[in-house]
Amino acid sequence: PIVDLLRKHFGVPAALRNDVQIAAMGEARFGAGKDTADFLCVFVGTGIGGSLVRKGELVTGASGSAGEIGHLTIDAGGRLCGCGGRGHLEAYASRTAMTRALLGELKRGRSTLLTDLMPDLEGDASGGTAIRSGVLAKAVAAGDELVIETITEAGHYLGLGLASAMNLLNPGLIILGGGVIEALDLLFDVAANQARREALPVAATSVKIVKAGLGDNSGVVGAALLGAQAAG
Repeated sequence: PIVDLLRKHFGVPAALRNDVQIAAMGEARFGAGKDTADFLCVFVGTGIGGSLVRKGELVTGASGSAGEIGHLTIDAGGRLCGCGGRGHLEAYASRTAMTRALLGELKRGRSTLLTDLMPDLEGDASGGTAIRSGVLAKAVAAGDELVIETITEAGHYLGLGLASAMNLLNPGLIILGGGVIEALDLLFDVAANQARREALPVAATSVKIVKAGLGDNSGVVGAALLGAQAAG
C-alpha cells in the first residue's frame, strides 16, 4: 500500500524494502557477496536484522519478513525484546542491548571509562542514552574491563544466533555488517568463533564469515540498485 501511495502521489516508480534487505542487495552486487550466489546477511546496530540471498535474489518469504534473525529466541522467557517477545537475539546482542547492560552495571557501582568519554552517562536516570559504537571502540582500545566484558557477552549471544541460522540454512557465506560490527572487531571475532563452536561441524566447516565489503555504504548502494530496478 505504501509503495502504491508513493507511486500515485509523486508519479514516479517506487519500491520498498527493509534496511538489511537493501544492504544485502548492495553486498550482492558490489560487496562481499558479489561472487557468491547464496548468502546470509546480518547487520547489527540499534537492532539486529537479517536478509537471505539465493541465486543472487532476495528471499523475502510469504510476507517479506524472511531472514529476521534478530528475533530468533536464544533464551526462552528471557529479556524483553523491542517487538514485545522475550529472549530474542536482539535483546542480547544489539547496541541497544549493550547500552542497557552497561547502564545497569553503572547503577550497580561498576566503574568504566565511558563516564569520562560521555560525562552525562552516569546521571542518565531514564536509561535513554545511546552509547555510540565509536565510543565503545575507544573504551575497548583503552582496556575498559566492563565494556570488554559486555561486548564479549553480546558476541557470545550473536554467535548462538548465527549458529542456529547456520544449522537451519547451511549458508556458504555469512556477511556481518552495521555500525557496531564496523567499529568493534571484538564483537565480530567472538561471534564468529562462537558460531563455529556451536554449529554442527558440517555447517561450521563449509561457511565463511566476513565483514560487509561496502561497510556503512551497503544500504546506500542497495537503495540505488532498488531504485534502478523500480525504474526499469
